[in-house]
Amino acid sequence: MTIKDWIYLGITVASYLLAIIAGIYAKDKAKINRATRAGQALDVVGKLASYAVHEAEYIGGTGQEKREFASEIITQGLALFGIKNVASNAVNGAIEKAVNSMNIADQDVKSTEPEIAENVPEKDIVQPTEPVKDVTADGK
Repeated sequence: MTIKDWIYLGITVASYLLAIIAGIYAKDKAKINRATRAGQALDVVGKLASYAVHEAEYIGGTGQEKREFASEIITQGLALFGIKNVASNAVNGAIEKAVNSMNIADQDVKSTEPEIAENVPEKDIVQPTEPVKDVTADGK
């Protein structure tokens, strides 16, 4: 066999391998697309839940009213994006996760704020050590 024959043999083997790989990919493509679409849909549900929970907290009401309001916002958002057949358990789970995240974030913010005393005893108020000088408009 000459070098030319070896090159043709290599090209033929590479073509068959490429055809096999393309066939496997085509067979599993539907599964891959379904998995990525499901992941994208859940990502959208999570983002909508975060927005909905913050809005429900701002509006106020009882816990059940807030949950129903957030669920309605998420359902409307999913319809707007054309995402159908999302299980109510996924929506409720996203709401719970968003509420927990919001509560944890609120605890972190509140713990870093300095506490302000309401009634400070007179002896604890800092007084100036020098008398305040009257300064005129021209600084003399």
